[in-house]
Amino acid sequence: MILSWFRKPKIVTEVAGNEIVVTLPGTNFRVIYTHMGKGQLVANSFSSAKRVGEKSTITFPKFLALAWAAANAKAREIGWVV
Repeated sequence: MILSWFRKPKIVTEVAGNEIVVTLPGTNFRVIYTHMGKGQLVANSFSSAKRVGEKSTITFPKFLALAWAAANAKAREIGWVV
């Protein structure tokens, strides 16, 4: 038996130029972080509009917390942050 509160949502990170795009599939949740140099990431674009009939299991603030962690992990992986 899998307990639902132990499941983490599947966060997707993609690198596009000097940006890291973080999304949550099945929702319109998206945040774009821009690499500003010297190990700095700045969130510069957010999207939280709900789709008609969407039943998200996560709130946008919770998504932002997960997105920040995912973006930092990706930035470390590609050498933007030490």
